[in-house]
Amino acid sequence: MEAVLGLIVMLLGLSHGVETYCDGRPDGAQCYGALGGTVEIQLMNSTSKIPRYQLLKNSLKILDVRKKKILSNIIQNRSLFFPSNGTFRLNYLSRNDSGNYSLITFNSDGKASDEQTLHLFVQAPVSSVLLVSECLSQGERRVSCSSEGGDSPQYSWTLDGRTLTDAELLSVNNETNSITLKQHVSGRLVCSVRNNVSDAFKVQKISTCGVGTYCDGRQDGAQCYGALGGSVEIKLMDSTSKIPRYHLLKNSLKILDVRKKKILSNIIEHKFLFFPSNGTFRLNYLSRTDSGNYSLKTFDSDGKASDEQTLHLFVQAPVSSVLLVSECLSQEERMVSCSSEGGDSPQYSWTLDGRTLTDAELLSANNETNVITLKQHVSGRLVCSVRNNVTNVFIEHRMSTCAPSVGYRHQDKSLLICGLRAVVVILLLIGISIYFAWKKKEHAKAEVSAVPQTRGDPEDSVLMVEMSSATYTNT
Repeated sequence: MEAVLGLIVMLLGLSHGVETYCDGRPDGAQCYGALGGTVEIQLMNSTSKIPRYQLLKNSLKILDVRKKKILSNIIQNRSLFFPSNGTFRLNYLSRNDSGNYSLITFNSDGKASDEQTLHLFVQAPVSSVLLVSECLSQGERRVSCSSEGGDSPQYSWTLDGRTLTDAELLSVNNETNSITLKQHVSGRLVCSVRNNVSDAFKVQKISTCGVGTYCDGRQDGAQCYGALGGSVEIKLMDSTSKIPRYHLLKNSLKILDVRKKKILSNIIEHKFLFFPSNGTFRLNYLSRTDSGNYSLKTFDSDGKASDEQTLHLFVQAPVSSVLLVSECLSQEERMVSCSSEGGDSPQYSWTLDGRTLTDAELLSANNETNVITLKQHVSGRLVCSVRNNVTNVFIEHRMSTCAPSVGYRHQDKSLLICGLRAVVVILLLIGISIYFAWKKKEHAKAEVSAVPQTRGDPEDSVLMVEMSSATYTNT
């Protein structure tokens, strides 16, 4: 009966702990167990052919088995051994259970035949994950993830079931407990926290942050800027305490009427706040239609208009998600283009290693366009900043010099080959011309040699023949 009750108590205790499994058969195995939980370690395949074996922790013998009979087990109150499958289970794990374990087997003569070791690490499991987020000044959202307990926690993030991209993160590190999301990011954000014995997560629906801007509208004709979807806070006057009554109009439409510090009417109260104590009004959830001319009219105690000042509000889409693209040109220059998603009237500027680019580094001297061309020798930390009147974002890239273009080297080689071919053809033509000139000269000499040669005058020859004939006759 006591054994049954003990088993029930043990099972109830295990139901609240984390159970892990480890294959401890490879020598040097690393096993992990959860603090307060259970670890099951496979020590061997079968014990049927092993006469004797011992399990030691840091040289202390905790288990001794001979011929399938447990001779000793100094932690039998919270451990179980199963000779049938060579598995050892340790319950109610504490920090003290961490350490080196050795399994020593003996042959039938009692001599040690083999020894294998494993290391057990006991870790506190991760629990109770918490997400905290806040909007920053430029509309980014910082989100931090934390958990109670948990040794060596590791973090990962997903948005709508996928890993966050560089275009969504202000910093590219996706494995820290704190991330900063860019302005346009929204969706189902999940932070997962894990270690070797447990895994937990927290889900939060993330919406975009509105960009907040401020404007001093006390100067007549002031120009104010607000971010689309964000808020703008405009200072209208120093104090309202001495002004009996005042109206705020937008394009001649009265949107606010205040008398003796009491708001008589506010036609856009769902997104409009006015602070009489400091003469400031805030307009939230800005849309394109909020752009326009605003007038503040003040009245004296007799109800007569005493003053009027105007301002113009411009609502702009904020700049977000800056992208850099670079390519090497044929002469080893580098063309770099900078672009951003959204953003009305974006303005660009560039720096290299924290300073403005010089004419000696730019192929063209313009440093305020979205495309620049760097000369051959330029390298370093290049930053493109994109801004308008409501936001300012940037992206940086490590630039190296361009290697000589393969196409350019090929072109040079082709020109060299063509030049060599032309020289060979010219030399060949010259050789042929010389050969034929020589052949013509030799042919002329041969013709001259073939003509018969005559000596003296031909008439003298005939006379000699005639004289000889006459002499022969006389004889």
